[in-house]
Amino acid sequence: MTALTSLVYMSVAADDLTDDQLVAMLREARLRNHALGVSGLLLAKGGRFMQVLEGPVWSVEDRFAAIERDPRHTGVKSLSRESIATRRFDGWAMAFGSPTGDELRDEPGFSTFLSDRTGLPTGVAGTPADWLLRWFRGRDLQDLPEERITLGRHAA
Repeated sequence: MTALTSLVYMSVAADDLTDDQLVAMLREARLRNHALGVSGLLLAKGGRFMQVLEGPVWSVEDRFAAIERDPRHTGVKSLSRESIATRRFDGWAMAFGSPTGDELRDEPGFSTFLSDRTGLPTGVAGTPADWLLRWFRGRDLQDLPEERITLGRHAA
């Protein structure tokens, strides 16, 4: 049986991204992550990203290393790593703050977690990922300097 891990990170977008660019990122990531056995959720809001990656340790660590090198991100910070017995996210999904087109909501993998305040999969309840994702959803991160973002008493 392959050991599974869950990693949550946060980063700052290097540039403002349009809805079309975010949808392209969603499509690309769904294909790549599926091929690598990675599932999870990416949130994009206020010029920030928060993502949960889950899967085999080697695959999650490989994806995270690629994200750290990705020029679309700056200030990439790992917030939580935990061993998990089973996957909590089915496939890979992405949510972003205020999609401008209704057709985006029909995009495979689009999550309404940010816009409609939908819940997370049941297995996530009470985990660090649950707390971090809900924290991210509840904060106005627009124009907040990176060094001012704090998670409780800990800097992000």
